[in-house]
Amino acid sequence: MDKTLLQHASDTGLAAPKPGSALKQAQDKLKSLKNHLNLSDEAMANAIGVPLTRMVVMLYGEPTRIPAKINEKVKVLEAISQNRSNDTGATSGGKSSDTPAAGKTPALREDQRELLELQKNLGLTHDDLARIAGIPRSRMMTYVYGRTRTIPQAVLEAIRQVKEGQQVDDDPYLFDAVREMETSLPEFIARWQAKLGIAKDDHAETAKALGVSKSTLLRWMDGNSGTRPSFVRKCLSSLHAYEQAMHPRK
Repeated sequence: MDKTLLQHASDTGLAAPKPGSALKQAQDKLKSLKNHLNLSDEAMANAIGVPLTRMVVMLYGEPTRIPAKINEKVKVLEAISQNRSNDTGATSGGKSSDTPAAGKTPALREDQRELLELQKNLGLTHDDLARIAGIPRSRMMTYVYGRTRTIPQAVLEAIRQVKEGQQVDDDPYLFDAVREMETSLPEFIARWQAKLGIAKDDHAETAKALGVSKSTLLRWMDGNSGTRPSFVRKCLSSLHAYEQAMHPRK
């Protein structure tokens, strides 16, 4: 967290919160929610639509009652957090201890749930989603965190086309990466080793071609590590550059 902002919160004259109070518990719940969603202070502020300085005070200053309008946005984040916890619980066969405190959270809207599922299934970043839809990242964030009443169908349709392999993009490797990730990393590596004529046990040359460290390569080959299409996209750029260097076009 920015020390200047924390000092700003202190300069407002806010006293240290009293442990155990209802407002302090609400503040702790807000911090837990931020951590569970892995959001920075700034991203949290953007998600609920408040200035960063206000967010810092809400998180680290004297606990105060959260206004109804802001609380509605917090509840949406709780629903997203709950949805992620349910996914984790279903995978591990148990419930996550990071689930928000007891109390029903509102169900995500159908269009918001679809957007989140598309993002998760395709492994895309917010920047990827924004570029696919042709809108600013800040605007995409308002859709992801439910700060608009609806998500335009054109936005959802653009991302659906990625899943269907129909989308064309200026970056030639974005959608290649999505397709490559349909198989496992060991299969991805083996396929490119065969294509480039690199021996399966030549880890140094394979790592060089992929543009990754040897330790990363070995984790991938063992199937003990995952990655995102955004990283695979960088690997594809390196692989094509390697291929061009080895077999330059005349």
